[in-house]
Amino acid sequence: MIKYIFFLFITFTVTSCNINNKISHSADNIADRKNNNSYSANYLTANYSINKGDAFTASQILDKNLQSHKLLEIKFISNLISGKFETANKVSNKLQISDNYIYKLPKYILKIKKGDFKESLNVFKNHQSFFNSSSLNYLIKFWIDQTENNDKHLSEISLQNTSIHKLLILENFYNSKNLIKIADAIYKKDDLSILDTLLLAGFYFRIHNIEKTEKLIMSKLSNQFDQSYIIKNFFKDENIFRNVQTLQNILSFKIYNIAIQRSLKSYYDYKYQKILLEFSLFLNPKMDISKYFLAEIYHLETMNDIAIRYLDTINKDSFFFLVANLKKLTILKTEGINQKYETTLFKIVRLWPKNKFVLYKLANYYKFKNEYLNSLNIYQDILKSNETTDRDLFLYASNLDKVGKWKEAKKLFMELLDKNPKDTYTLNYLSYKLALREQELDIALKLIKKALILDPENGYFLDTLGWVEFKRKNYQSAVYFLEKSVSILPTSSEIIDHLGDCYFMLNREREAFFEWKKALKYENDKSKISKIKEKIRKHEHLL
Repeated sequence: MIKYIFFLFITFTVTSCNINNKISHSADNIADRKNNNSYSANYLTANYSINKGDAFTASQILDKNLQSHKLLEIKFISNLISGKFETANKVSNKLQISDNYIYKLPKYILKIKKGDFKESLNVFKNHQSFFNSSSLNYLIKFWIDQTENNDKHLSEISLQNTSIHKLLILENFYNSKNLIKIADAIYKKDDLSILDTLLLAGFYFRIHNIEKTEKLIMSKLSNQFDQSYIIKNFFKDENIFRNVQTLQNILSFKIYNIAIQRSLKSYYDYKYQKILLEFSLFLNPKMDISKYFLAEIYHLETMNDIAIRYLDTINKDSFFFLVANLKKLTILKTEGINQKYETTLFKIVRLWPKNKFVLYKLANYYKFKNEYLNSLNIYQDILKSNETTDRDLFLYASNLDKVGKWKEAKKLFMELLDKNPKDTYTLNYLSYKLALREQELDIALKLIKKALILDPENGYFLDTLGWVEFKRKNYQSAVYFLEKSVSILPTSSEIIDHLGDCYFMLNREREAFFEWKKALKYENDKSKISKIKEKIRKHEHLL
């Protein structure tokens, strides 16, 4: 439906432009044209903002008493996406569109927020809902059923099909200790989300089963969470998971789960997910996980200022404060804000000096600055922990290579491949490094071909194969793979430079110079820029 509305808006704009071209220059028509221009400017700016993912700006542009039906429609959409449901509802009432279910969504949301649960069930009674509200309505009906049927027995409730949300509802009507069998059935599930894990930990906390509370947190949450901090502070009032939950909160949790189940591949899914996550936050403003996921979406849309705005609302007492700061670092790095990145990184290091994901960020920072001994020391600290992974060994080995300890690095890479022969990144790395050193080129060729069988369209792997063939002096074969690699990764300065070298060896000097000059456009490393310029200067007499 949103897609249809946007299509109507675009069609309307084109039509308006054609009409304006025919307006006469009389005083009345000039006034009309000014009004039309004002309308067009508002529409174009607001529509552009929405299309690039910024519904907030669109809602601000249209934050006035509008009369145009089309601008009211876009005002409705922008306020819906940015979570301004009360405004969206007022605009919907003004539009008076009764046969379109999307315009009923704010009313549905406001009914739930106010606790008018029975009334909320009637909103979409004769309409298809904007999203799959049946799962929410099921929980609302389940709540109402428990409220009105006090003599209902727990034995009638199936343990197999009981979700964490139904458990939390039942806790409002039964003694928590009588619900342990249901909780234990949920505990055994393998697909608990982060949110479900914390909710279940809260249930066990309330029945004073601290062992299970801690086990859930330590085993189900990744190291991107400060697990020790969560366990230590679970009893605090700021923790939204410690108390018996209201229906609004339970529905907020369910809405979040619906949102994260949606694929992020479709552009229009972003709008859908934003509405759901804002709905979740509207019901429960302490839903920091919804703020985090909204930041993730805005980052994917390259709306990084909005993403950071959401992350900044997650306070230091939140269980999501660490993951929020890790995400903020990722965003700052992509934005190239080096000073702010550095300040934020060392602030996080002071707060979580032993967290593996923080140490990864710190090691990468030192690698970027070519301070490889510092990053090597960090990886050594990581390897001393009890949770060493193959990734840790790979990063440590690659760092050994950087500090000139190739024999030690190679031995570790071979051990990783013995353990997992299908580890494509180790296959590629080892092959490429052998090619650079012009060592064991037949083995290098075998390794990279194995990686490409597993991942045939990987541009980096194709570059490695091209470079191995280059070192084996098979230039015709090399150029084929390097051209294919460049077609997949057209802005990789390293691959473009390789292709230039290959063209040069085939006496295709003009093409070589073209590729080298193109590589300079995408290269930021000063030493690499200097090397490419030196090649061009050395051979420019051939042109």
